[in-house]
Amino acid sequence: MTTDRPCDLTIIVPCYNTERYLGEALASLERLKVSALEVLLINDGSTDGSMALMADAARRDGRFRVIDKANEGYGATVNRGIDEARGRYVGILEPDDFFYEGAVERLLDTALATGADVVKGDFTFYWSKDGGRDVPAGVISSDMVDRPVDTRVDTRIFRAKASIWSALYRRAFLNECGIRCQTTPGASFQDTSFSFKVYASASQVRFVDVPVVHYRQDNEASSVNSKDKANAVVHEFDVIDAWLEGSAGTEHREALRLEAQIARFNACLWNLDRLGDETATGFVEDMAAWYADAERRQALDLASWDGWRITNLRALERDPKRYLGLRRRFRGDTAISKALFALALGGPAALAAALSERAGRS
Repeated sequence: MTTDRPCDLTIIVPCYNTERYLGEALASLERLKVSALEVLLINDGSTDGSMALMADAARRDGRFRVIDKANEGYGATVNRGIDEARGRYVGILEPDDFFYEGAVERLLDTALATGADVVKGDFTFYWSKDGGRDVPAGVISSDMVDRPVDTRVDTRIFRAKASIWSALYRRAFLNECGIRCQTTPGASFQDTSFSFKVYASASQVRFVDVPVVHYRQDNEASSVNSKDKANAVVHEFDVIDAWLEGSAGTEHREALRLEAQIARFNACLWNLDRLGDETATGFVEDMAAWYADAERRQALDLASWDGWRITNLRALERDPKRYLGLRRRFRGDTAISKALFALALGGPAALAAALSERAGRS
């Protein structure tokens, strides 16, 4: 593909020292049945064999182009890809993940047929041991599928885990709204504010009920396992709060403020569960202090929070170390483990609140 030819889709792959997993990601890209495609393999100063793997892939497949640059971090690398992209739509694949066969084609067909600002699919949590295991994330409700959704009005997607790599974005929409990742050097979770701004700005989103990405959980080098980056998610929500105050339209601002509060709480708890014990102790204490201060400043709209989140917040504020201990003790994805956690946290009333919140999500 020539460098000035427009195309339907650009996939951006920001690469930094992921030689161990990159081959699987590249293979899933080579299988894409999209002729009007460019894949931007962006080497962010890797010191392992990633660059050689990318160069080999580009020699095999003329749709691939390698960009080699000094290390700047994830956000700056994704932004470089958006700036250089020529596709009508833009997607992102992290190099330790890989696409489900046929999923990107399904997203693109929907995008081109509808002209949506965003087309989003689901994903699975993936562990590569013992032949591979996938657990559905379940971030898309069935009633959201196959219809246009204004996510500024139907705000449920804000309460799901940010997953910018399971969607395609209309490039003109990103440019018109000035949506890019944060570029703080060495920071993580830089997809969090990107994702929030996307759904707070889009007038038409299409949801497709297919898993798009195997989202790897057993990469020990992943930023979610880094002690130094534990607080990066907090910074992302500080960015979101500032953006809401200074840049967002006024019509939906109050609803979006509430969603930012809920999303911050969800993301902090998700991050807490991923951290090692020593790092988690400091994080949960900082989290409790932040929320106590926010309450003193009357910065939280707790009247709009559901009972289960209020139960968690109060337990966190009363005794953050005990709260962490209970989350560790009853950690699990089963209904039984979650019920036991609720009972330990606050007895039958807490269990009732948990069941009510779960029913609301369903």
